[in-house]
Amino acid sequence: MFRAALLVGVDIAILYAVLWSVLWFRFGDPLASGAWGQHVLPFSLLYGLWLLVFHAFGLYNLGLTKNSFAFLFALSRSLGACFFLAVIFFYFTPFFGIAPKTNLFLVTLLAFLFLGLWRLLYNMQARHPYHIQSIIVIGQNAHASELQEHLAQNPQFGYKISAIIRPEEQELNLLSLSKEHTILAAFDLHAYPKLTQTLFSFVPELWFESLASFYERITGKVPLSQIDEIWFLHNLRERERSAYETLKRITDILSGLVLGLFALLFLPLVAIALLLESPGSLFYAQQRVGKNGKVFTLWKFRSMVPNAEENGAAWAQKNDPRVTKAGNILRKTFIDELPQAINILKGDMSLVGPRPERPEFVQSLSEEIPFYQIRHLVKPGITGWAQVNSPYGNSTQGALEKLQYDLYYLKNRSLMLDLDILLKTVNVVFKGGTQ
Repeated sequence: MFRAALLVGVDIAILYAVLWSVLWFRFGDPLASGAWGQHVLPFSLLYGLWLLVFHAFGLYNLGLTKNSFAFLFALSRSLGACFFLAVIFFYFTPFFGIAPKTNLFLVTLLAFLFLGLWRLLYNMQARHPYHIQSIIVIGQNAHASELQEHLAQNPQFGYKISAIIRPEEQELNLLSLSKEHTILAAFDLHAYPKLTQTLFSFVPELWFESLASFYERITGKVPLSQIDEIWFLHNLRERERSAYETLKRITDILSGLVLGLFALLFLPLVAIALLLESPGSLFYAQQRVGKNGKVFTLWKFRSMVPNAEENGAAWAQKNDPRVTKAGNILRKTFIDELPQAINILKGDMSLVGPRPERPEFVQSLSEEIPFYQIRHLVKPGITGWAQVNSPYGNSTQGALEKLQYDLYYLKNRSLMLDLDILLKTVNVVFKGGTQ
């Protein structure tokens, strides 16, 4: 949390420092000349849009704060989008009373230069061993090992697992390690009363956190091996979110109307593109499982060849050969999802939520994956936390991965998280991703 806040804070400081410097260079003292009062409001609104773009493109995602191709690609795309927004902002909304051609050029150029340098330097320092805290995990399981590997590959999170200790080992092995470590218990403490007593005696000196909460904070997923029925009873209470559910339904209705309008606008172009390549139905209807296990009909623009599933239901694949050329474009731009405005307005779906799965797959996955049916406690969505964090779940393992993201959403769902997902969906669209 601190590292993300630091990134946002320094970004804001750089943006306003650049604006002040440009105005001083052009007009002298910005306050005395009145230039600051004239420019600060419109540029503040523009900067707000830029910060949203940075967030949407993952620049505040700690997993991306390393000088890799993925980071440089995200940085360049976000800066390009910010420049485009700046031009649109000032030259298509002239009510600000200024058209800062030179000022806008200088602010944009300098802001991008200093933001880029700051981020490159931050990424280098974030991976320095001095900034990385060691962690001891007591208890071995698959999620502890996964977390150890994840942190080793991403030291910019600021942690490393220096040891994973079996609770059966002597307490001396634990106590001989540094008392500055965070200790994550990945086992049932009740089964080891002597070790538990020893740990309690070091409470003032050591910081304890459960593996489940730490794993969730780092990965954005809920580890299935660390939860039970009590976890669901504690975290999935809808009564406490009644205001959120009401506001979300209002938002869904408004978004459904907007998506429906876009569907009508794109309808002629979609019809021409699809029918010229593969004559057949323009729309595709499919049975999906919704809230509380209710089956409903989901609508899409058709993106596959006719009779694509004449041999039965099959997982969607990356570069699926059943997808037409026109359908591939529809999928990458999410235009194929627009007819789901009908599902949103009917109340079968929400704009944001776990992606609805087909009944055939739900039945088999429920038998293989524990707690799979829990994802049906809320309405499914056009986009969701799993969709912006994980690729196609085109296997049982992929579905298990997505379920852990879905459980995170169920536990933490809020209007802010929904907005976060929508912003990240923009990034998925720009990358040509699919859901």
